[in-house]
Amino acid sequence: MEIDTARLIGSLNELGQIGLTERGGLMRVAFSQADLEGRAWVRERMHAVMDVRVDPAGNTIGHYAGREPGLLPIALGSHTDTVPDGGKYDGALGVLAALACVEALARDGVRLRHPVEVINFNSEEAAVAGGTFGSRAMAGQFDPTILQQTTADGRLIADIVRDAGVDPEKIVTAARPEGSLAAYLELHPEQGGRLEAARSPIGVVEAIVAIRRFVVTFHGYANHAGTTPMEQRRDALVVAAPFILAVRSTAIVHEVVGTVGTLRIEPGASNVIPGRVDLSLEIRGQDDGVLDAVELELRTLAQGSGGDFTPISAKPAVASDPWLVAQLEAASESLGLPYQRMSSGAGHDAMCMAGITREAMLFVPSRGGVSHSPDEFTSDEQCINGARVLLAALLRIDERLDADEG
Repeated sequence: MEIDTARLIGSLNELGQIGLTERGGLMRVAFSQADLEGRAWVRERMHAVMDVRVDPAGNTIGHYAGREPGLLPIALGSHTDTVPDGGKYDGALGVLAALACVEALARDGVRLRHPVEVINFNSEEAAVAGGTFGSRAMAGQFDPTILQQTTADGRLIADIVRDAGVDPEKIVTAARPEGSLAAYLELHPEQGGRLEAARSPIGVVEAIVAIRRFVVTFHGYANHAGTTPMEQRRDALVVAAPFILAVRSTAIVHEVVGTVGTLRIEPGASNVIPGRVDLSLEIRGQDDGVLDAVELELRTLAQGSGGDFTPISAKPAVASDPWLVAQLEAASESLGLPYQRMSSGAGHDAMCMAGITREAMLFVPSRGGVSHSPDEFTSDEQCINGARVLLAALLRIDERLDADEG
């Protein structure tokens, strides 16, 4: 049984035309018109080989029936939304490779023992609703209070999701109980340069970092920029600046990563002193205890300057299921593809799915370690390698899962 490689690469290229920017990147930000078009395109492809539904969180779920009644589905998936001006491989490769696996089964008239689900999760990127929106909802981890927050352009998140066809009141009903899936696998470009540097075609992910996000607000007093003496100013941006620099130094000391990714300055005019600054803060690391210390230091610093420090989301570090990791390694070996174990510094839908089922991930190289950029690139051969390992792993897991408790 083989992946239709020409169809897979053709699908990546075709989906990569939806939301294409002048720079050559993609603007399929979650809940945007281009995102909805991309999701509709994937649904149409799914419909050709499987039953398809959209759950109350907007996740697209394809179901390919198995031959043995009562067995739980093995799920494969990722996402098709992008960051602003992102690349065509992040997320999309995982969805389309998962679909390619089912297309291979359907083409050969094969039904596995287990059903297979292909999931295109809604709003994985953090551009609108904090990231992993759909997988958090599916795993019962969704916090409805996020719907009352506003985006950088001042829109209420509840209104954004409603305009995209998702009923805010019903999102929590997308939750699936623990143990409702037999396993979850996700293929993804690495989004780093370790595989390329090692000349390794496959990465088997054994852990995903913890990710915490915050909004930090600093207050000043808006006044005329030309007539207010420097010594009399209460400039919120000047107050925020030392905090931004401290994020970097604190992260270095604790050997984690910290990022201030957005700034909203009010009133936002060149001739008005900033009266308020809202900034996004994200910290990531493998050890939740270390992140506790980093969070405390930065919270204390912000509050010491009169700032407000508001948690938005906190995703703990996740270890991949050891038995699934072993199956991915065996699948790589069976295809003659060298692999290495590694951790993921990026968050993925798999980290949420770990709350309801065993999960593991595959990585393929990202050229130059570039991701979330129009320059993001994974070669056709590397994409095909990942899809082939995914299919081989699916077949192994289907055959062995219920006889081996892992």
